[in-house]
Amino acid sequence: MDAQPTVTSFLIAITSAVTSVGLVAVLVFLSKNWLLARLTESIKHEYDVRLESYRSQIGRRERAYEEIVNAIYDKLAYYKVHKEDYGQGTGLAPERERELLHTHMKAAASLQRATDVGSLFISEEAVDLLVKLRNRRHLDFENEPAFEYFDSEYEEHKSALTALLKIAVRDLKRT
Repeated sequence: MDAQPTVTSFLIAITSAVTSVGLVAVLVFLSKNWLLARLTESIKHEYDVRLESYRSQIGRRERAYEEIVNAIYDKLAYYKVHKEDYGQGTGLAPERERELLHTHMKAAASLQRATDVGSLFISEEAVDLLVKLRNRRHLDFENEPAFEYFDSEYEEHKSALTALLKIAVRDLKRT
């Protein structure tokens, strides 16, 4: 009789040990998979956030260049009309002349802003070009013939636009 309780106790101990080891193995397996899944998702999320930030920066850079190019085009349109009138008047309706002047003034403000804060979004080379355009020597509007003033401004802005487009293409291809 003493042997039976020993065998029973032994079987219970073995069954208990096997069950405990099995449960621990299952828990380790599940914990490992859970931890691996959490780590994978965490890394994926971090890269997704970085990728979205990068895409956002590219978008801001593209919009900044687009705003600058559009502003220069608007200024060119204004200068072109006035450089070709040779003091005879533009021949445009007064409303159209006011519209051109308003667009020109908005473009000038936009270029001013882009020159001042452009380094946040565009290349240093582009900012330097805008600073050079802004700080260059201008003809005196009051003492020079108007068509010469407008022709000079037209040529300066046209040259700046050509250079800026090359810079923008190079800068945007790099990203």
